[in-house]
Amino acid sequence: MDWIFNHLFFVIFAAIVVANFVAKAKRGIAPPPARNVPDTDAAERTRRVQAEIRRKIAERTGRMPVEPPAVPPLPAAAEPRRRNIFQELARQMEEAKKLAELNARMQAAAEAQAQQRVVAEQEDRDVAETQHLAEVQRTLERQQQAAETAVAYSGADVKPAATNARDRLLAALREPASLRRALVLREILGDPVGLR
Repeated sequence: MDWIFNHLFFVIFAAIVVANFVAKAKRGIAPPPARNVPDTDAAERTRRVQAEIRRKIAERTGRMPVEPPAVPPLPAAAEPRRRNIFQELARQMEEAKKLAELNARMQAAAEAQAQQRVVAEQEDRDVAETQHLAEVQRTLERQQQAAETAVAYSGADVKPAATNARDRLLAALREPASLRRALVLREILGDPVGLR
């Protein structure tokens, strides 16, 4: 039963083909239209009756019966070429099989193309994510350079505090939670996405 549902297209196509052949066969069974060709049996009977009448007339008159020249029998009307329904059905089933194979190849090509599209989209997302992470890293480096520059220009008395802040910042960036927080802050405080 599962096979029928899996191959429903073929079952419907075969049913249509069989119905078509049955309809053609019914049209072919109908009596042929009247032809002007004389019936060979009727012509033979007519010839026999005429020969019998001539013979009887010849007997009554005392003459020898004269046989009329033999009339060659009429050739039987050529029967219309009958189509072999099974050969026709096999031919149509072969065409349906070729069509199904073509559809399967087209479907496989479409699936392969869809898969390639998915892979390309994934690669694009990976590239975008890599670019985003690189941008975040550059931003953090700029902030670090800015902090270092600020420390360099500030007085010597501020240097130990700035170094202490720098060490705290670097230590915080080594932790995953702090790095996530830095990424969120960069998205919020950084350049708008449309201007990047």
